[in-house]
Amino acid sequence: MTMFSSLWFSPAIITGTNTANASSTSNVAAHTFSGQSLGAADGSRIIAVAVGVGFNAPQDGTLNSVTVGGTSLTKQVGAVADLTIENFRAEIWSGSVPSGTTADIVVTLSEAIGTKRGVAISVHSLVGAVDAAPNTTATDNDVSGSSSPLELDVNTQKGGYVIGYGVSFKAAPNVGAWSGLTELTDALTGNVAQTAANYSPTSNETPRTITLTFTLSSNGQAGVSASWFPA
Repeated sequence: MTMFSSLWFSPAIITGTNTANASSTSNVAAHTFSGQSLGAADGSRIIAVAVGVGFNAPQDGTLNSVTVGGTSLTKQVGAVADLTIENFRAEIWSGSVPSGTTADIVVTLSEAIGTKRGVAISVHSLVGAVDAAPNTTATDNDVSGSSSPLELDVNTQKGGYVIGYGVSFKAAPNVGAWSGLTELTDALTGNVAQTAANYSPTSNETPRTITLTFTLSSNGQAGVSASWFPA
């Protein structure tokens, strides 16, 4: 008689969590967000930080680095609405940060942001079958004042994780409305509206339709999305 043993395999999955959100309106180039939650420590953990920033005239700055507890993250995707003498940026940075449950997150810009602008972050922990870099990304911007939504479609896989982020040059009552992702937070940094969203896919989609619509039309809008597949 031949004996057979049954092996049960758990499907690969990424457990993604939004662990913190914070903002700053200080007119400086280096913004320190102290003691931000990272979630539980894990040897597989990737920390992703979505960042939004608005620079005021006459500045035309860039986002130079993001560190988590001194560990440098890598820029994975970025969008900019460049109005020549000022600009509005949305980016997602990520990297391996296996230890620690809280950390200072430092966002360093090429220059100070100017008046009535700001920086905001949305922090995400990705644990499990995950690589540092996302598998697909998308960007969109608006520099013409169109009322059309930002289109941020990405492919998804079951068990993965998706992050979206957007900024818009308009103050209250301007907020972002997401379709295809779950809205997490809205913040006003000076007269810049910022919004974050996420999604844990339950199926494969090529692509998943994702849109971001701000309640006030602006010619300074930028949005990004990033999708991680189980490794």
